[in-house]
Amino acid sequence: MIPYVTEQGEKVGIKFKYEGKIGNTFDSHRLVEFAKDKGKQDELVDTLMSYYFEQKRDISDKGTLNEIASKVGLDAKAFLESKEKEELVAEELLNARRMQITGVPAFIINNKYLVSGAQDTSTWEEVLKEEGYEFKSS
Repeated sequence: MIPYVTEQGEKVGIKFKYEGKIGNTFDSHRLVEFAKDKGKQDELVDTLMSYYFEQKRDISDKGTLNEIASKVGLDAKAFLESKEKEELVAEELLNARRMQITGVPAFIINNKYLVSGAQDTSTWEEVLKEEGYEFKSS
């Protein structure tokens, strides 16, 4: 799967390196929620993913998370030292476990289908056709 994802990433300018430190990303998830409240969620997630997948950075480190927040115009130092959003993120993780989500990305379509991990176009087309979407040939 890694060669496939690497190849697909290259097509859209993402240079996956798969050498980032694997650690506890609980604070990363808290930071995403913080950014969501400020209207910066997408920008923060893009930067977070770049730091991990392309720059091989440790996204479990609070210093790194502060750097990422600053890059998108957020001051998150006090937030990251607090317990704010811990209950929300813990509840989201519990819900994911209840739905048997064990990896990311994970997409739930109309509360019926769970699509987990990197999938090719045909998988998405199959799921979406089941939900009544039609596709035009290109």
